[in-house]
Amino acid sequence: MFAKPADSLYNANKCSINGDPMPINYLNLQPQISQLGSSATERLQQVNTRKEQCLVVLHQFANKLPDLQKLVEEQSRQNKSLRCAKPFSEALNAHVACPAEVPPCVILAADGSQITPDPHGAVFYGLINVGVFRMSLGKGEAPQTNTWSDLVYEDSDPENTEYISEDLISLKRDVFEREIMATLVKQETAPILTFTDGPLELYHEPRNEQVFRKHFDQYISALQELALQETLTAGYIDRPRAALLVTLLELAVTSTPKEHPFAGVSDLDLMKDLLAPGERSALFTLQSSSSDKYPEKLALHFFYLNVGSATHPAIARVEIPLWVAGSTAKVDLIQRVLLDQAAQSGAHPYPYALTRAHETAVVKLDEHEYLDDLIQKELLARGVPLAELSEKLINKLVGKRTRYWDEHNSHRQIITFQHSRLRGWLQAQRADHPSFWANAAHPAGRAHPGIRPDL
Repeated sequence: MFAKPADSLYNANKCSINGDPMPINYLNLQPQISQLGSSATERLQQVNTRKEQCLVVLHQFANKLPDLQKLVEEQSRQNKSLRCAKPFSEALNAHVACPAEVPPCVILAADGSQITPDPHGAVFYGLINVGVFRMSLGKGEAPQTNTWSDLVYEDSDPENTEYISEDLISLKRDVFEREIMATLVKQETAPILTFTDGPLELYHEPRNEQVFRKHFDQYISALQELALQETLTAGYIDRPRAALLVTLLELAVTSTPKEHPFAGVSDLDLMKDLLAPGERSALFTLQSSSSDKYPEKLALHFFYLNVGSATHPAIARVEIPLWVAGSTAKVDLIQRVLLDQAAQSGAHPYPYALTRAHETAVVKLDEHEYLDDLIQKELLARGVPLAELSEKLINKLVGKRTRYWDEHNSHRQIITFQHSRLRGWLQAQRADHPSFWANAAHPAGRAHPGIRPDL
């Protein structure tokens, strides 16, 4: 079919960087990039027009709270998956200035990181690592950090027969964060504020509903404990992309969730125009398919907050439970503290305490490798054989390990092998399969000059 298959199929990409073929065919992509730019320009103009229309509707319905509340309740009964903002107690277009002072208080910020089980690795396990940063405002105490680590493996929970998936690890991490907070607040004196990165709403797609229900019940118990301690708890969502308020406004003008006259417009677009630096939006109730799972004082609410400047607005969504939303003083305190925290991050406003919690929680590569070593040594000491690495992982690692001959500079350019813990294993493979290593994919078909025999 092709007169010159080699030229037409394999030599068409003439682009290179320092003589090496580029991994991406930029010649193919350039027309697509141009089209992307053209489409983005048209879409931006369209979204801006819709945003202006949406703002008009926002001000038109700003004080019609009872009507809108009734509308959301009716629509949610017909559509269980409806997800939108529901008016709470303030005008839709409210923009509330920040209170002046912060009383002495304690801030606890938590963030989690995880190791997802690798089905191609020698040991199948997961890790949840939660870091907590504590700082006391107005008391002259030095900040403190601590970590809590939990290993997840096939027999770690006898009641759970669910495959240890990334989703399950994430679910357990969210619950673990909240349980740690609920324990720590008992040691503090009010007022106490707890912050976590991300929403308070626990959203996952588990394969086993029974497993999810078990962890969700634990999550609710932790929230109830925080409520019992009168803790001001909040979830912080940086640069949210949701259209919760926009969906409410669409319902107001169409009375059906199937029509989207403001498609493409996000709440963030509205808030950039509505909120001055330091201001928060009105409070809203979060209407979602899981709303009834957060009863009474646990019911989820939210507001938007501009932590940026006049020239660079930075909008965050702050989720809070009803026991916080129902108190103006508590909402004011959260607003003031978050603004002060974000200001400490300079040109990229984000709560300082959450940044420190993330730094505390993150699992570095060398720590991951050391944990692998500890687990493998424990298993071998007990006579438990390790699983063989999958062929897929072996080939990936060999690819990272390959060394290339730099013909332009007449010296070997080394791309180091990133997984040092597997060098011994690779040595054994080389001994068992000498022909594999003797023909290490050199372009000329001979042994590659860049592979050292001592690695």
